[in-house]
Amino acid sequence: MRDLFLVILFPFFLYYGFRTPVVALYLWFWTSMYPLQNWLFGFGLSLRFNMVFSLATMLGYVFMKNKPAFKMSGLLALILIFTFHSALGGALYGAYSGVWTKFEYFFKVMLFFIFTVLLLRKKEHFEAILLYLCLALCFFGVMEGMKVILSGGGHKMAGIHGPLGDNNKVALGLNMTIPLILYLITHVKDKYIKLALKGAAFFCIMAIIGTGSRGGFIGLVFMAIYYWWKNGKKMSIVFSALLIAALVAVLMPSSWFERMETIDNNSSNNKEEVSPLTSRVTSWKLNYLAALDHPFVGWGFNSTAVKGVWINYVYDLGSLDWGVDTPIPTKGYVAHSIYFEVLGNQGFLGLFMFLLIIFLTLTKISSLQRTYYKKGNWQSDLLNAIKVSIATFCICGAALSAAYFELLYLLIALVLCLEIAAKTSEKVMKLDENGMRIKSNTVV
Repeated sequence: MRDLFLVILFPFFLYYGFRTPVVALYLWFWTSMYPLQNWLFGFGLSLRFNMVFSLATMLGYVFMKNKPAFKMSGLLALILIFTFHSALGGALYGAYSGVWTKFEYFFKVMLFFIFTVLLLRKKEHFEAILLYLCLALCFFGVMEGMKVILSGGGHKMAGIHGPLGDNNKVALGLNMTIPLILYLITHVKDKYIKLALKGAAFFCIMAIIGTGSRGGFIGLVFMAIYYWWKNGKKMSIVFSALLIAALVAVLMPSSWFERMETIDNNSSNNKEEVSPLTSRVTSWKLNYLAALDHPFVGWGFNSTAVKGVWINYVYDLGSLDWGVDTPIPTKGYVAHSIYFEVLGNQGFLGLFMFLLIIFLTLTKISSLQRTYYKKGNWQSDLLNAIKVSIATFCICGAALSAAYFELLYLLIALVLCLEIAAKTSEKVMKLDENGMRIKSNTVV
């Protein structure tokens, strides 16, 4: 029935997608974050929804008569260079299966990033794509959050096909989405949509807790502290936090609390099993040693998970005294950190560009708020939400392989879109030294 329903709707999606490229972009993003194959079971699985919507976006833009104004920036150029650089390690040293599959995935993310920068300019564009994000991630988060509550914390969450491939990535994606939901709650006018978004935020928090992800839990703690510190309504935040804490105390099994306790120690329930901290430090060391061999381009995607790569460094692990004993591994590990992931994949030069991209994005947010978007405007509020979401990514990602996660690059694209919209406006509204708004008829 699901297959039939989507197949019937597909021509309508396609018609409006070709007619209005920005609509096709929304559908492209929706089917990227939550591939429709997760809903389908029959003949609908053979349809390439995401590919069709991406082609509709690109072709629609090519034939678009009045294209949105565009302006190149240093940050955009750096991201394009970073994308090209990500292929060099694989091209030069990545003689193993899977390296180009991962690059193909990242290249598709970058295509979406580019067309987002080219198309989004208006308030309704930004809010629409955030609502499509809610349609994708929050739908899954609400379902999982309900299962966590109804099962008394016993529900074991697994990932799904797509960007949310395991419980840690589910926690990361939902954590990054919560600040954007809070922005929508503030700015959406319809009271029923507001209510639905509030419910989605609550169930997403419960879903994050139910993942058992240590990084996800740390991300929740960070956001709770941030909003308590920045928001004037401290008592309502404290009440909400206490309510969720009470639910956790009542619902979650003892195994959940034992897992959270391993955040700051090197323990494992099974003495023969490598502890989470040990496996992560082992992976970080392997990626660091790999980067020392190829400091400018790295080994290529997922290199230290491949025996032909990690086996070269197992006997050098002891030379790195990082405070944790790391026995010689018997298998490869994924990077378990966005920073070490880029380091092993793209070397020190790639890591420098990755960190610089994040730094310049956060700097640009502050610059836009100071120069163009006064506090209280929807643009300023959106930029604040994006800043919190990116900061959450940086914190949660410290122990998670997700450096090429779609949502990060969507957020960067939104910042660039807001910058282009400001700088290409015929009447740019700027702020003087006293914070007063002044008009300028020239394009900045």
